[in-house]
Amino acid sequence: MSKSCPFCKKEVNPNDAVCPHCTRVLREKISINKASYTQPIHQDTAKAKKNKSKNDFTSFLKSQTKKLKNLFSRNKTYVVGYNNRDKRKLFILIVIALLFFIGLYVKNNKPIPPPISVIPSNQSELKSIPEIPQKDPKDYISLQNGTVFSKKSYYLNGLGELQIKNGTNLDAIAKLVNTTVSKSIFTVYIKANSTYTIKNVKDGNYKLFFNLGNDWNSQIKAFNVNSGYEVFEDLFDFTTREYEEGDYIRTRYSKFEVTLNPVIGGQAKTDNINAVEFANY
Repeated sequence: MSKSCPFCKKEVNPNDAVCPHCTRVLREKISINKASYTQPIHQDTAKAKKNKSKNDFTSFLKSQTKKLKNLFSRNKTYVVGYNNRDKRKLFILIVIALLFFIGLYVKNNKPIPPPISVIPSNQSELKSIPEIPQKDPKDYISLQNGTVFSKKSYYLNGLGELQIKNGTNLDAIAKLVNTTVSKSIFTVYIKANSTYTIKNVKDGNYKLFFNLGNDWNSQIKAFNVNSGYEVFEDLFDFTTREYEEGDYIRTRYSKFEVTLNPVIGGQAKTDNINAVEFANY
């Protein structure tokens, strides 16, 4: 089946793309680059979008920078279509882009904060520890066993007792925290291989936090070396009750014993915490 050329009106083959008589184009061919429509099987769509946006933004900045350079070049070669208003917009855009990249650099190069004082002098202010020089272990500083850092008398008018045995080679700071107020009611220093008993604990639920370490720094109130922080999982439920025994009324109260080092048959478990959490109590 033949057809007529719309230009010279002569008969041509329907499959001809060009008229053999007048050489005019009868049908345009459209080629498709399949590679541009093919995506990797395992391509991360979100990552691909992010990279595309980044590349588009980079290309845009390059083009705008080139235009800006032309705008302010000495030979006064102005880009077509740019007026004074466009120049101001372009300049503002470049400034914003520079601030954006400066912000990324500062964020990625932010220094790691120093350790935190575990016994802040002010509850609303945690002091940072300056850089500590290396010391010989024999020069490590240790406080006297039983040195009390803080106590709240309101919670120390009962009968309860908590004996803490530090069977490690590290000194320790123990904090007995009342769960109702979430604050330490008694904070004490316990030397390595030593024992201390907190007495007169008022009835209530408590948690025991402790910090082990070496080389006590009295200036910033923290250990300089081997510092670690833990808390006992179980609560210490202090109770007091009276009962009759013959002609007498006797009193029974809670007494607990814990060790900061693992012992055979021990059932108490601890969780690791960070310095900031420990300091907040």
